[in-house]
Amino acid sequence: MTDIADIKGLIEQQGAAWKNWSETREREFRDLKTEFDQFMAKSQRPGAVYSPKSDDGVDRKLLTEGLHVLLAGNQTKAMELFVQSKAMSAGSDPDGGYLVNTDFSSGMTSVMAEISPVYRLARVIPIAGDAFEEPIDVDGAEALWVGELETRADTDTPQLGMFRVELNEIYAQPKTSQKLIDTARIDVINWLRDKVSESFAEKEGLAFHTGDGVGKPRGFLTYPTAATKDGARPWGTLQFIKTGVNADFPTASTSVNPADVLVDVVAALKPQYRRGAVWLMNRATAAVVRKLKDADGRHVWVDSLIQGQPSVLLGYPVEIDEAMPDIDTGSLSIAFGNITRAYTIVEKPGVKFLVDPYTNKPNVKLFSYRRVGGGLNHSEAIKLLKFAN
Repeated sequence: MTDIADIKGLIEQQGAAWKNWSETREREFRDLKTEFDQFMAKSQRPGAVYSPKSDDGVDRKLLTEGLHVLLAGNQTKAMELFVQSKAMSAGSDPDGGYLVNTDFSSGMTSVMAEISPVYRLARVIPIAGDAFEEPIDVDGAEALWVGELETRADTDTPQLGMFRVELNEIYAQPKTSQKLIDTARIDVINWLRDKVSESFAEKEGLAFHTGDGVGKPRGFLTYPTAATKDGARPWGTLQFIKTGVNADFPTASTSVNPADVLVDVVAALKPQYRRGAVWLMNRATAAVVRKLKDADGRHVWVDSLIQGQPSVLLGYPVEIDEAMPDIDTGSLSIAFGNITRAYTIVEKPGVKFLVDPYTNKPNVKLFSYRRVGGGLNHSEAIKLLKFAN
């Protein structure tokens, strides 16, 4: 017969066993939860664009099944289900695979585009149609002195011109895999949009300088040029001032200062256009210009003491414009003028985007386009420095 002491001992033994079992199960649960969190971190890609929606039945089913398999101890199968629910990363690192690296930081090193300031400086007109037209007042009315009783003959009336700019289209159509969109740690679509917009801005900036006007804006450096002064050359022809030396500024001497040609450029621009005038040159040309000194040995280039404000050359702001050509024989490497008065840009505002996941599965195409045009509307408001003898 079992006495009370034996029963008590048995109960204590069973209680200890139950406590031990409970503690073991609790540790196992904590370990499994830790593993599950790690798997979820890998499958969810923290910081990614994609997140499961409440109605995303396939993903929810796979994640739930993966949890059950993980709790049952089959880690390999669980990992397959978790990855499957989120799709795999791109197979080519340069084409996007780097964006799904589990050690990827929250930022990205980017090469900044060198965008021309002409769009910011020019007259920009949004239009509803396909072209913009406006009359140009290029002539003055004739007036004559006359005596009290002399006959008053008819005088000449001023002539008008017509300025016309048509819209042109620029487009891009990059594509990426749906898997990369789902697994990348950045917003791939927005990243591509930003890159396309930068590319448009670069291409447009070049066209505003050197575009031939055929299917693209016409650049102001492509218009005819002449050394003749305002009023003595045809409208639409830009005036240039020569340096007197091929591919260089004049050599300094007792009678010559290299910076004098810059003074001549300023003097060639009518005073009414100088308000708002700027210098345009690329950074290689700027490196040469900023070394020039006046007759008293002072630099004609003055760096701004205020962050974000442009440097000043002979009292006028300098805009670094990489679309301007390098110094070479006969090059028009420096422009000076009122860009707002001289150059007109017409556009349908903004960049249009169309995300197409259907026509090339499993890839997603990002069709982007923009309509813009440009042309020189005032040939007296810009002067050019020509590096020629």
